[in-house]
Amino acid sequence: MIVREYDRDADFEGVRACLIELQEFERRIDRRKPAGDEIASACISEALSRCAECHGRIFVADQKGEIAGYAMVLAKVRSGALDDGDLEYAYLADLVVRAAYRGRGIGRELIAKAETYARDEGAKWLRVCVLAENEGARRLYNTSGFSELYVDFEKDLTARAGDA
Repeated sequence: MIVREYDRDADFEGVRACLIELQEFERRIDRRKPAGDEIASACISEALSRCAECHGRIFVADQKGEIAGYAMVLAKVRSGALDDGDLEYAYLADLVVRAAYRGRGIGRELIAKAETYARDEGAKWLRVCVLAENEGARRLYNTSGFSELYVDFEKDLTARAGDA
C-alpha cells in the first residue's frame, strides 16, 4: 500500500466510493444528512476548490490500484472568529478508510502524510473535527496525538419533554 497525491483522472471514482461510504456511515449517526451517492461528486469538486483556496492536498491510500482511503488536508486555514485573533492552522478536512481496509494502519499513514504536508507548508497546528458518536475515529485521533479542543452540543428543539 502506498500513500500518494490524488490524481483527478485515475482516482475520482475511488475517492467517490470512499465519500459515499463515509456519508452513509455518518447518516446512521445523523439521519438529517443526505445520501452519499447524491452528494459525492459535488463534494469532490468542493474539496478541490477548498484545496486551491487553502493550500490543500488530497492524499490517497492506493492498495494495488484500489483506493482504500483518502485524506484531505488544508494547510492554511484562517479562523474567522474575532476572539481567535489572526490564528492560522492546518485542517484535516476528511479522513476515510473504507471498511474492507480498516485495521491495517492506513488511517495512521494518511494522518502522517497530512501532518508532514502541513508542517512543510509552515502549519503549527493541525485540527480535525469528528462526530461525537464516531468512536473509531475518535480513538484513532486520540492515539495519534490529537486532543479535544472544542466540544459542540446540540439539542433537538422539535422533541417535547416526555417524548421517546
